[in-house]
Amino acid sequence: MGLLPAAASADPSREREPTIPLLSVEDAWHALPPVEKGSGQPLPSWARALAGPLPRTTAALLRLDFVHRTRNPIDPKLRAQMRWVAAHANGCAYSEAYALADARRAGVDDAAIGALTKADYSKLSAGEKSALEFARKMTLESSKVTDAEFSELVGHHGEGNAVAMVLLLAYSNFQDRLLTCLGSPLESGGPLTPVEVVFAPSATQSGMLAFPKSKTTLGKPTGKDLIDDDPEWLGVGYDELQEKLERQRSKTTRVRVPSWEEVVRGLPKGFTPSRKPVRIVWTLVCLGHQPELASAWETLMRTAGAESRGKLDRVLSQGLFWVVTKAVDCPYCMGHCEMNWEVAGLTKPEIAERSKALAGDDWSGFPPDEQRVFAFARKLTRSPATISSEDVEGIKRDFGIDRAVNVLVYASRCNYMVRVSNGFQLSLERDNVFFDYYSDAPTQAKPAPNSSGR
Repeated sequence: MGLLPAAASADPSREREPTIPLLSVEDAWHALPPVEKGSGQPLPSWARALAGPLPRTTAALLRLDFVHRTRNPIDPKLRAQMRWVAAHANGCAYSEAYALADARRAGVDDAAIGALTKADYSKLSAGEKSALEFARKMTLESSKVTDAEFSELVGHHGEGNAVAMVLLLAYSNFQDRLLTCLGSPLESGGPLTPVEVVFAPSATQSGMLAFPKSKTTLGKPTGKDLIDDDPEWLGVGYDELQEKLERQRSKTTRVRVPSWEEVVRGLPKGFTPSRKPVRIVWTLVCLGHQPELASAWETLMRTAGAESRGKLDRVLSQGLFWVVTKAVDCPYCMGHCEMNWEVAGLTKPEIAERSKALAGDDWSGFPPDEQRVFAFARKLTRSPATISSEDVEGIKRDFGIDRAVNVLVYASRCNYMVRVSNGFQLSLERDNVFFDYYSDAPTQAKPAPNSSGR
């Protein structure tokens, strides 16, 4: 395996200023949905920032974080080391500190931690070295992970654990970007142990939720957009992107794709599957191989989607996703953007028009706030450590704080999706598999109580 690009620099001593106001721990618990067990304990700073504007999403995030830090089947020592490698590559000092704390709690000694931070893998086994190199490459250039490298990982760790590694790194790349956007400061007493809390069933969105048709249209370009031209962005045009999508349809997914019946049999108690068989390869692979990890993520997506209704237009959100897919070279997810635009009500010519505009150097057909948020998503994807408080303030000015928080969460979430797709090199479906997926979903979510009542 060749040398990879230099990682971003993370300075654990740097004091961060939160971009979203932090609630007190007590106020955050009162803002969160009802709790059955575990209320009142210390909360990470990111949860105190999100509990006000997104209480249900925060509840789902706390569960997702707990699952990855305690239930992911990867050996705890290796898992923490992989998490540190991803955090270091992303330049996220907060996550570095947490990963090292988890490593020490798992029994990694100071000598091993010193070797890790120096990228000295000489005393590691071949399997450990393979996992850490995979973590770094999945973070920095996921589209360039080869079939041989993934096969080597499976050979050392087994298919189930290799799937868990992909999901861990997808979560890492989502979380690091969100923490950076929020300016999350490390807690005064140092990293917290995983927050184990059981929320009432109504806290999160259990079932799928359909979205109303969008009336968004693309304006006529004027040739005068607000975003500086990016030579790297223009290196791959619309026609070549469409060729990549076609090649992805002929790919063979790197792991076995379970049947829907197999997936349903293995789902955790309390997780509501679609009433119709799902044909989305992404869903089958993740829920089929790692149901606990994948259902925690799916619950987050459903909950965040329900909580963002009326705040984040479906066509705009898929535009953000499209920008992320191009930035990391993920044809599978780009194909899904096209499918979801169609579900949202765009015609195929309108989808092509929008994709061509985003792939080019003239974004003037989009409103100014959308031009700026697309550029933000591109920067967040390519170089998360360079996101500044000024960048986030710009999003807040354009969208207002409540909508801005939804934008930050969504743009970060997209960096999970593309890592999964690139890690497995999923075979892109030839027809629109999202029409069935949303056809039996309700259009309204049940509102959850906004206070725990404590």
